[in-house]
Amino acid sequence: MEIVRIENDGAVTVRMSAQDAAAVRDDLGAIWANKVSQAGDKLHSLLEVATEK
Repeated sequence: MEIVRIENDGAVTVRMSAQDAAAVRDDLGAIWANKVSQAGDKLHSLLEVATEK
């Protein structure tokens, strides 16, 4: 996993393997919903789509 780019406005582009994406998805999915930020929830949803079989 690596940071590919950090924009002037602070936006971050991250590259990760499918295995890393699945691991982060699972980690976020294991946390109680009321303990995850909206950003974490959105990332979890994006990673679910990216790691569909």
